[in-house]
Amino acid sequence: MSPSIFIWVIYALWLALIVYLTVSAGGAKRDTQSHLLQSSGLMLAMMAAFLLPYLPIFSFVNFAPVHPVASGVGVIMCVAGIAILISGRRHLGRNWSQTVAAKQGHELVTSGPYRYVRHPMYAGGCIACIGSAIVAGGAFIFLLVFLGAIFVWRVGAEDRLMERQFPNEYPKYKKRTKAMLPFVW
Repeated sequence: MSPSIFIWVIYALWLALIVYLTVSAGGAKRDTQSHLLQSSGLMLAMMAAFLLPYLPIFSFVNFAPVHPVASGVGVIMCVAGIAILISGRRHLGRNWSQTVAAKQGHELVTSGPYRYVRHPMYAGGCIACIGSAIVAGGAFIFLLVFLGAIFVWRVGAEDRLMERQFPNEYPKYKKRTKAMLPFVW
């Protein structure tokens, strides 16, 4: 099998995820305030990730396609990461937000993947980015770096928001779960 097939699979998986998140966002509760700067920053990071590999100085990240075994491992990681991300999104239901934001009628979700980590969507996104970077390199390396940094910032921001929203429940929940990696962080 041609290694370039794996690259097409990676892009198809991400496209399917974007479609899913876009469609499922329609039923989310409204944010209590606008967060244009966060949304713009996320969009700029994604655009930069896909443009930077075209600069000659970053040509070293354009190493794909790689060996079929490595590509297979990368695709499996991408599928697993996207599955974790989607599971987290489904369990959040109408409480999901693209930005760190309080929702109208916000509820604390501790079921499903939220039993194990407080931020499974970020964990899944990082796993999917690592797998994608193994297969396709280029933009996914930058996406991993940019989204990884954004996710680490958002973990702290969301924890602070949830502590304000749920002052009695969240500290207990935070004490018994890790942020993104079970048993570690």
